[in-house]
Amino acid sequence: MAPVSTLVNPLRDTDLTASRNSMELYLAQRNENGKITDFRLIMVNTPAQEMWGKSENELIGQSICQLMSGKDGQFLISQFSLVLDYERIVQFEMDARSQRAEAGATDIFCVSKLKDDVVMVINDVIDYKQAARLAEQKQLQQAELYKTILDTSLTSISVLEAIREQDGRGKIIDFRYTLVNHERLRMAGQPEAFFLGKKLTELFPGMIESGVFDHWVQVVETRKPHQFEVHYTYDGFDDWSLCLGSPFGDGVVISYTDITDQKQAAFHARQQAELLESIQNTSQMGISALRAQRDTNGTIVDFTFVMRNATAMKITGRLMDEVINKGMLDVYSSLKPTDVFSRYVNVVETRRPDQYEHYHNANGLEGWFDILISPWNDGVVINVIETTRLRKIEQEKIQQSTILQQVIDNTQAGLVLAKPIYDEQQQIIDFQYVLTNEYNARITGKSVAEMTGTLVGDLFPDWQHSDLFRQYVDVVESGQTQRLTFHYAAYGIKCWFDGSFNFLDGCLLYTYTDVTALKEAELEQQKYAELLEQVMNMTPASIVLSESIRNEAGTIVDFRIMKLNKMAADYLQNPVEKIQYRRVSKYLPGSLETPFFEQCKQVIETGEPIRVQVPWDDHWYDFSVARFGDGIVLAAQDVTPMHEYRQKLEVANLELKRSNENLQSFAFVSSHDLQEPLRKIISFANILKTQIGGHVDVDAIDVIERINTSAERMRLLIQDLLTYSKLETNQNLFRPVNIAQLIQELQEHELWMALNQSKGQIHLLELPTIVADPLQMHQLFQNLLSNAIKFCPRGSTPSITVSSRMVSRANVPAGLLYTTESAGSKSATNLFCEIAVTDNGIGFDEKYVDRIFQVFQRLHGRSQHAGSGIGLAICYKIVERHGGAITANSKPGEGSTFRVYLPVWKGLA
Repeated sequence: MAPVSTLVNPLRDTDLTASRNSMELYLAQRNENGKITDFRLIMVNTPAQEMWGKSENELIGQSICQLMSGKDGQFLISQFSLVLDYERIVQFEMDARSQRAEAGATDIFCVSKLKDDVVMVINDVIDYKQAARLAEQKQLQQAELYKTILDTSLTSISVLEAIREQDGRGKIIDFRYTLVNHERLRMAGQPEAFFLGKKLTELFPGMIESGVFDHWVQVVETRKPHQFEVHYTYDGFDDWSLCLGSPFGDGVVISYTDITDQKQAAFHARQQAELLESIQNTSQMGISALRAQRDTNGTIVDFTFVMRNATAMKITGRLMDEVINKGMLDVYSSLKPTDVFSRYVNVVETRRPDQYEHYHNANGLEGWFDILISPWNDGVVINVIETTRLRKIEQEKIQQSTILQQVIDNTQAGLVLAKPIYDEQQQIIDFQYVLTNEYNARITGKSVAEMTGTLVGDLFPDWQHSDLFRQYVDVVESGQTQRLTFHYAAYGIKCWFDGSFNFLDGCLLYTYTDVTALKEAELEQQKYAELLEQVMNMTPASIVLSESIRNEAGTIVDFRIMKLNKMAADYLQNPVEKIQYRRVSKYLPGSLETPFFEQCKQVIETGEPIRVQVPWDDHWYDFSVARFGDGIVLAAQDVTPMHEYRQKLEVANLELKRSNENLQSFAFVSSHDLQEPLRKIISFANILKTQIGGHVDVDAIDVIERINTSAERMRLLIQDLLTYSKLETNQNLFRPVNIAQLIQELQEHELWMALNQSKGQIHLLELPTIVADPLQMHQLFQNLLSNAIKFCPRGSTPSITVSSRMVSRANVPAGLLYTTESAGSKSATNLFCEIAVTDNGIGFDEKYVDRIFQVFQRLHGRSQHAGSGIGLAICYKIVERHGGAITANSKPGEGSTFRVYLPVWKGLA
């Protein structure tokens, strides 16, 4: 079809009547809102009059609606409106034979804007039809040629037509396939009908997310070709393409070249290179590549470093820049007088690898190296492994072998390595000594040399009928390691042995120790256990040993009775055998809901024994409970008469409270009387330990030591209780006390041994002189400093700092000061002296800060840190007595700071 411009443009400069084509001019008709409602014919030439079959006078002034009825007229109005609204040339075909006088082919209209509200219509009925047919034929031929070219192309090619919003004049919202070549169909695996007329994003939704769609829009809008690579992983594809888009009309011609193989090849090549580099840099072997340097005669005179991995740099201690592109003999001049260089040359010239071990001690490098030289182009690749450590290990192995033999001969355990001897039926008939030691020689009465290499049956006739032989055979045949304690009485040997039997590398390894003394002690202990059982059953108290039963969260939910005496069984009204291994809740219903059950759980968690009196079934019982493993030992006695008597005493005690002050002096005297029996307990326990130490097992000795420890702890407890009771006395002994001088005296006397043993240091900053009770201040700081030394982590040196500052009452932490006035607070100002004792100890959780100042409250077990549990309570009482306060700040593992607030007397601030 001929371009519109070739028909319209010449007519704008010539007389309409000279054209052979039908030409008409129409003027737009608008309503009051400016909207086009019709077009009126204002000019027409002779060919147009002939087409209409009317004269010019009959046609001029007629509207389209008058000339053409129905939808044909409305169609022409809409096309003419497009021309005026968008100033575009519109070309279309329409069968107007029913409206015109002339009968013939379909009319072809070309409409363009001539000026405001005027359109020119050209109806080519003669020349244009002929030209159109020729052009159409030429286009078909050209299209066929292009289609053939496209279909024979090895590149995937498609033609896309833009789809726009707003009646085809707005933004591109999609593309429609108008042509695809064979290669595109082959790549997609789809027929031509799959593409033609279909929208791009309907067939391939991933085009938008991948960004390809935006590339094609850019080509159409910029009218410039665009090439890019894309990794398309949408719509079931996973490939790389080289894409080229060129503008074509209101669309784009696109071509895809599959470059997946090239990309994968490049990726694999890059992976291989990275792998090779990674192998080189992570290899425990030093790798270097050297290129031969030749003179004009072709003789190798040196080698140039071209590559070296990280291990090679680590071995030699030289960086990459120090060796790359430098001569080997320049970098390592010490190699010139050696045969190393000639070895390298020989490998290049013979093309044969060479391997040797080399000791190097030059250029700051010393050690043994295993070196492998391989030919590489006109050079060599050197692989180096440092063997210095291996050589040392070999030497150590030789030394260890000698030491091991000495250990075997000197160990306090018998050792036998024996090889089984089989008969023709593969039955074990004997064992042959491979290795033994002096211990076994002493037990058997044979020498090591006599046994080594000899059959056991030759030295100990008929031993194949013994239990020991059968044990040997069983271990060899089963391959299972066994350990047992057994009595052996044969060949002049009568002992108990603890033996371990293993089958290793075709030999039986038997190691044993003589446990005769231990076994006899165990038997003796068994007798004592039986005696203890008799004692338990004869005691008037009920005794029960129970283990805890826990749920999945680890919480104790019940106890299981493991052992009990006859008295306890009688109380539970069942025989011992029926009660043993049963739950406590089965025989004491409701016991799990009592406070006593919670107290028993607390004993297990804290390790602190308790003694309480509990009412049960109209009786009162005195319970003593102590932790035993993950359970408790409980002793109970019916104390109902005693409890009733105590109630009577409590009434009488109300009368005795008035004489409480007189009991202070009694406490002092009684403390001396209580400590005297304790000293005798300790003395008698030590005598008992000395007299029976060689006849009683370790557990008995441990019990005696526990008696000593408990007695000493009770002595300290009595002493601290006495100190605690004396705090209420001597209320009129306040005088100036120099804190720095006081702590110096403590370091030289009371704390000297603890500081000397722990190598601890006390650092004194500026400290005040305060008005206080000197003895109580002495006790206060002795307790605080001794705690700081005692609670230091094992392996650490105590470091303690004592500092002070003046603070107002408002700066004392809220809630610490007491409302009752002490002897010293009446003359105090609003100022307080804050004395801080800071240590590097084990610390504690601050949620326990109130608990630590209570009597007998401990955060750590006595097995970890000794003490009575009264020391900080004494400090608390002293500070309270002085009208002050004490608190602490700490975190577990980060030390603690104890702050003492004492009121400042007027005149000393």
